[in-house]
Amino acid sequence: MTEGPRAKPRPDETGRRGRFMTEPHPLDIPEKRWRVVRLLLLISPVMFAGCYLLALAQGAEPRFCLLIAAVGAAMCLSTALVIHIMGSKSWMALVAVKLALLLVKR
Repeated sequence: MTEGPRAKPRPDETGRRGRFMTEPHPLDIPEKRWRVVRLLLLISPVMFAGCYLLALAQGAEPRFCLLIAAVGAAMCLSTALVIHIMGSKSWMALVAVKLALLLVKR
């Protein structure tokens, strides 16, 4: 068989043509997905406090510090939810949120 653009793919070990077995994405493995979600849930209160303190250190009013901290913690919790629900396909939702935030920013 000659190698060229019309050459047929050779079957792999499973007998399927042109398909190669690859390892699943880490977020498709339930144990690893749960570890990531659990870590995000544990980090969210720390993120709230950190955002509040950083905003306060920069001289923001306390009500705006609270707003910034709440938005940061909400984004951390929503990331955990999206990863829990969608697994490895969660990047699409997170990119959509990033684009929406960029549009709101302008």
